[in-house]
Amino acid sequence: MRMQTLAVAALAAVAALSLAACGSSSPSSSRAAAGAAATAHPAAPSPSQSCKLTTTFDYIERTVWPPLAPSADEIGNTDYVNCESSLAEFAATAGQAQGECTTIALASDNPGYNADANPAPPLKHVIASAGPGC
Repeated sequence: MRMQTLAVAALAAVAALSLAACGSSSPSSSRAAAGAAATAHPAAPSPSQSCKLTTTFDYIERTVWPPLAPSADEIGNTDYVNCESSLAEFAATAGQAQGECTTIALASDNPGYNADANPAPPLKHVIASAGPGC
């Protein structure tokens, strides 16, 4: 849940730095970099004291962003930073970079899925997808 949000933030930071070196960046690139860094050093979720949402299940979010290998994160159904559902945040922020395609599915619909695999395999039973590369 929160770990995924932190993972996305860390991956985004790494991607933003990489793209800045190439003279290009996007909101999605910084989101992608944040996820990579947080995945390497996961942090425990810490809900905002004012947020009354709870995490009850997980999603898997997979991003294809050429020329990088597809990557995935398992996230909770609540984004505690913005106190909204992870699916609502997905709809607002996923797949914004040129060539990017981000998909999301229930983790329970993808038993045995390895979000740490490189490259991340395609998801089964995709709920939503976003991006110009889809």
